[in-house]
Amino acid sequence: MSRRTRYPSTLLSPKFRVLLGILLIAVAVGIMVGAASIAFHGPEEPLGLSQGEKGVLHEEGEAWQETAGKMFGLLAAALVLLQFPLSAKLKFLDRIFGLHRVLFVHRIIGLFTALFAALHPMFLYLPEEKVLGAFRLAVWPELVGVVLLIGLWIGACLSLWRAFLGIPYQIWYRFHRLGMFSAVLLVAIHALNVTGVLKQGWLLYALLIAIIIYAALFIWTKAIKQKLLKRCRYSISKVSPAGRDTYAVELSPREGNVFAYAPGQFAFVTFHSESLPVERHPWTISSTPTRPQSLIFTIKCSGDFTAYIGRLKPGETAEIDGPYGVFSYLASVRDPNRELVMIAGGVGVTPMLSMLRYMVDVDRMRKATLIWSNKTEADILCREEIEEMKAKLPNLAVHHVLSAQADFQGRTGRLNQDMLKELLSNTNHEASIFVCGPPPMMDSVCTDLRKIGYSRRTIFTERFSY
Repeated sequence: MSRRTRYPSTLLSPKFRVLLGILLIAVAVGIMVGAASIAFHGPEEPLGLSQGEKGVLHEEGEAWQETAGKMFGLLAAALVLLQFPLSAKLKFLDRIFGLHRVLFVHRIIGLFTALFAALHPMFLYLPEEKVLGAFRLAVWPELVGVVLLIGLWIGACLSLWRAFLGIPYQIWYRFHRLGMFSAVLLVAIHALNVTGVLKQGWLLYALLIAIIIYAALFIWTKAIKQKLLKRCRYSISKVSPAGRDTYAVELSPREGNVFAYAPGQFAFVTFHSESLPVERHPWTISSTPTRPQSLIFTIKCSGDFTAYIGRLKPGETAEIDGPYGVFSYLASVRDPNRELVMIAGGVGVTPMLSMLRYMVDVDRMRKATLIWSNKTEADILCREEIEEMKAKLPNLAVHHVLSAQADFQGRTGRLNQDMLKELLSNTNHEASIFVCGPPPMMDSVCTDLRKIGYSRRTIFTERFSY
């Protein structure tokens, strides 16, 4: 790799990412296997009742069902403990897997947690010969388990159907976060009081270590990190139109330069303004790290919150948590001569703007193609700058495609397989391709790219939603 395109400190090499990824997956599998193995650990008071009670009657031949029930309960408990690290937006996980993949796994694990939690009592109480005793104060640990099970399913359903139910993201997120922490507390109470096996020997120490690690991670994420972010606030230096209903917000640190980042990465921004509620949102950093005096976020007015972005004023402040993401050609392309293809839909061009601005400063001879789909010419952002880039980057080709302007002199209609095949006719099939835009557009483009001969391993995508 050329000296000017070495991996920034915010990125890991692909091979190192794979190695660490395998290691972390092995650790996670080990935790799950260890949790499940506790179900086979020695005799104990019967699960299903508090210690000393006899609400569940054992029958010979049913040991496998009880073991399965305990195993599902322990797996659900272990998954609950893993959920917070996956949702805490930890940078080391982002560096390895990419935050969108980590949060996708978080959602899938949430569903499996609810499923295993439901199978736990089903296997314990399913046999007709077993009868749960009358509900009374003595069986409160079992009632805690019931509350936990109901809460897990409510949380899973709300996460799946939040958009359908019309629940605003910020409201859902607050209750989801509260529910996650409540679930951890209820899991600990239920597990420690419904059976005595976790109160003895190495199992007790393992549980205590897990709780300590969880508590330390919680304190770091919710207290120490937040305090550090508040101490390093940025000031808005400029808010300027970048296109129709789109603004470029430039922020500068109060002291020194901005944090290190790679072109194409993003950050979570919390504005402190009279015009906007105090909410945390992810946006791509559209500026280039070669100009470290400020950060630029190019933001489209496309929702209840972003509708008022244009009202931000110079001098107002923001907390910026970043960088995140692995959607950068510096993260994926080791060959300095490898051709780049950037395919964007609307404001999804922002990571490409960052990469192109970087190339203007340090990588001018690399061959690159930008295919940019918009509705109309008025939706094309930073058009004059793009033309200037074409003059400075001799091997850059830019193709505009408009889907809702029939009188456009260039290509019109939606990006499809035939159009991509034509636009990329002179492109090497080993080129690295970066796709960013609305999810349906990305899905169709990636499918069409594979149909015309591009390998899945050379196609990289960035998702908007978190």
